[in-house]
Amino acid sequence: MLKVAIVGCGKIADSHAAQIRRIAGCEIAAVCDIEPLMAKQLCARFPVKGHFSDLDELLDEVRPDVVHITT
Repeated sequence: MLKVAIVGCGKIADSHAAQIRRIAGCEIAAVCDIEPLMAKQLCARFPVKGHFSDLDELLDEVRPDVVHITT
């Protein structure tokens, strides 16, 4: 399973998340936004395992294979 992270949880992140979900063998492992509420809201809209407000913490804990930067 390919672990994908999304950094930046604004409007365009929803489009990325929707397309990632369509790819077999991919999962959205975590999202990150400097505003914690934005990350939590993206988790509520899509099946995401974790949310972070610190990028280094996300990278250390989740170790994603791919990172979409949507800032």
